[in-house]
Amino acid sequence: MSKLNIILFEKKINRIVSFTIRKYVLYLIVGLIFLLIPFSLYLMIVNSQQILFKNRYQRLIQENTNLKNELFVVKSQVDTLSKQLRELAELDAQIRLAANLELLPKDLQAMGYGGSKNSELIASVDNLIERARLQEKSFRELNRFFEQQKVLLEHTPSIWPVSGYISSGFGYRKSPFSNKTDFHDGIDIVAPLGTPIRSPAAGRVVYAGYKAGWGNYVEIDHGYGYITVYGHCQQIKVFKGQRVNRGDTIATVGRTGSATGNHLHYGIKVAGNWVNPLNYILTDYATQ
Repeated sequence: MSKLNIILFEKKINRIVSFTIRKYVLYLIVGLIFLLIPFSLYLMIVNSQQILFKNRYQRLIQENTNLKNELFVVKSQVDTLSKQLRELAELDAQIRLAANLELLPKDLQAMGYGGSKNSELIASVDNLIERARLQEKSFRELNRFFEQQKVLLEHTPSIWPVSGYISSGFGYRKSPFSNKTDFHDGIDIVAPLGTPIRSPAAGRVVYAGYKAGWGNYVEIDHGYGYITVYGHCQQIKVFKGQRVNRGDTIATVGRTGSATGNHLHYGIKVAGNWVNPLNYILTDYATQ
């Protein structure tokens, strides 16, 4: 049988409708339906992929825009860091010149500048990191140098041990005892009896007691080749081996030993040689 009779009952008009259809037509319709289903699914999948690709493309465009903005910010920050490092290098050079230290090589001073392309920017960032490392090393070296200088200054005699009147200066003079010319290895500072004598720098007491000619005598080793002496004292306030700081009271003014009146004989040795104490006094207390 090559034909099919199809009977339908139409309720609205209360009648039966029948028609005949050939089998191959029915098969063709069913085949088309089966073909349309996967094709429709394929179209749906393709359309979904296009939507996904379009959304991803939009995200990539936005990400690219964000990256460009971030790259611009990074470039600005690199330029700012380059400028700051350049200023630090100039400051470093000024400090080294003032401290009489060797300057950094010019090729190292110039590192870390320039570059607008991505590859150049990456190289510039690498140079900035290296330059910052070298600058940190340089500042650590400067810090060590100034720490040493600070300690040196603390141990360098630089203030008046007592305020008073200079009755005799450093150098050759006529001796008040023999009336002959002799070398006076310090300065004599006249001050009232009992006036406190202060250490002009940090150091260690290496002598504290009576010494012929000097009377009550104190000697302080400040290190770095500096030694100070104090003669004709009334009372000694320190002991041998004691460490003192700048400004500490070590004795009082007197007239012990070979002295014609109340005064302090103050002397300084540098590397074993007597020097003029006035060249090592920065404060203005005593008068001549």
